Amino acid sequence: MPGILLATHGGVSADGAVRVAASLSKRLGVALTAACVIEPRVTIDAGAGVPYLGIPDDAGEIERELLAATSTQLTRYGIATPVRLLLGSAATEIAATARTMNAELIVLGIGPHGLLDRALGHETALQLVQIAATPVMAVAADAITAPRHVLAAVDFSPTSFLSVRTVARWLDAGDTLHLVHVVQPPRDADRARADETSVSGSLATALNAIVLDLALREGVTVRTTVAIGEPAQLLIDLAEQEDADLIALGSHGYGIWKRLTLGSVASKVVRVSTRSTLVTPIGCLGAPQRVEPVASQRPADWSGVEASTSRGVR
Repeated sequence: MPGILLATHGGVSADGAVRVAASLSKRLGVALTAACVIEPRVTIDAGAGVPYLGIPDDAGEIERELLAATSTQLTRYGIATPVRLLLGSAATEIAATARTMNAELIVLGIGPHGLLDRALGHETALQLVQIAATPVMAVAADAITAPRHVLAAVDFSPTSFLSVRTVARWLDAGDTLHLVHVVQPPRDADRARADETSVSGSLATALNAIVLDLALREGVTVRTTVAIGEPAQLLIDLAEQEDADLIALGSHGYGIWKRLTLGSVASKVVRVSTRSTLVTPIGCLGAPQRVEPVASQRPADWSGVEASTSRGVR
């Protein structure tokens, strides 16, 4: 059944995810399915393998407590939906369930982990970005409702376009969509100064063309920005400055080593930002493709788009 898959454990760190998932479900008119996961224990012995230990004898009690906590949390926010109990690796089971139900979005909490935990890739959200075929939204614990101010990173990849189109469907009158393309500064300062004007101008035109291709509701404010700097940090700083509810971006396909070390801009934003983050994984693409922006001009009377260029965020 298509809709939104909410992954929660009933804890406080998932409260924001529950509120946002319920709000989006209502706004979009789609079903909301809740799931919680029990991960089996493993042990490492002196051998070469990692043997499966299995769920202990008190598994029934663990299941009851988890289901009770999750059901209590959902009831607290007025959500009446059955809870699926999944057994296995959290990221693997959540991704598989989302594929089975043809979910359009996975929502889960960012979690209480510190920076070191995120850098080591211990968060389920980070793992989901690597393996899911469904957009993944990691929600801050203090989030109240569906995002109303979205900062969307556009690198002209298919997944970044999909992220923009996904969030565009969520926004209503009074909401804001800010499209940002970040250019890495060239090492050659003279070449950077010479190329900045022409490059920024063409990129701004391309961003405006993307906006024209979106089915935005009347009353949504749209801004476009071309900025120069380190992409992940600039996006995080900009989101803080304008108090964005959500950073949306796409993830790229990488070789196994880069995937394991989580070296992409998307992964850096997920593990460092305290803001809610939406990532469209490479697995969302049915086949390798390239989506080109619509070649059209910005209307003279369209005051909803503000194009700007900066060398960074101060």
